[in-house]
Amino acid sequence: MNYLKQSINAFSTFVLAICAAGNVWALETSQHNQFQSLDDIHQLVENHVKQKVDQQLFDIHIQMRKLSPELNLPSCASALQLIDNRLDRVAGRMTIRVICAKPKWQVFVPVNVDGKKPLIISAKAILNRAVITHEDVKQVYVSYKKIPSGSLVDLNKAIGMRAKRAIGANQPLKIRDLQPPFWVYKNKEVTIITRTAGIEVKTKGTALKSGVNDEQVPVANSKTKKIIYGIVIAPNTVLIP
Repeated sequence: MNYLKQSINAFSTFVLAICAAGNVWALETSQHNQFQSLDDIHQLVENHVKQKVDQQLFDIHIQMRKLSPELNLPSCASALQLIDNRLDRVAGRMTIRVICAKPKWQVFVPVNVDGKKPLIISAKAILNRAVITHEDVKQVYVSYKKIPSGSLVDLNKAIGMRAKRAIGANQPLKIRDLQPPFWVYKNKEVTIITRTAGIEVKTKGTALKSGVNDEQVPVANSKTKKIIYGIVIAPNTVLIP
């Protein structure tokens, strides 16, 4: 009889222990579910930054200052909202704000983005006033921190331009160093167009100054030798207004 009672008491103690352990696990799980996953917040920010810098930076390296694991935010009942006040900024330091509408809270996640950008440099020495060709320039990728202000990053914007000064080999091309190519050249023959009452008359002349598109230049009429001023409208062509 005593043995039976001891067995029953032991079994009861075992059941109570299991129930107690289950209650502890349930309590811990309940508490865990009450808090917002910080990993979800970090992933949301990282995905946003990657999408923002896509095709603008290369060899991207993202450093995120993660939220403290001791930060217990209530689990968000609505979709998390992300606010980036510097959408135009694709490199360097930025701070992304993540907001929960219900219950109401917000956090700020600092991010530092490093990467490379395209840069147009001279493939060889370029003479002053030379028109730039594909053979004169090339595109390289360097850290965004090393790109000088005003440098060209688009190869197509360099081709066909004219150098305003001599440029050494392997030098960054800057906007201020280039200008549109001349369409008419000093002491070279041009076509002079005059329009009167819907009639277009063409004559020959000589440019007395080199000029670019839409620039006014003096020209000498080959027949009359009279000097007139025309607007450059095409290569070797000026229009008398």
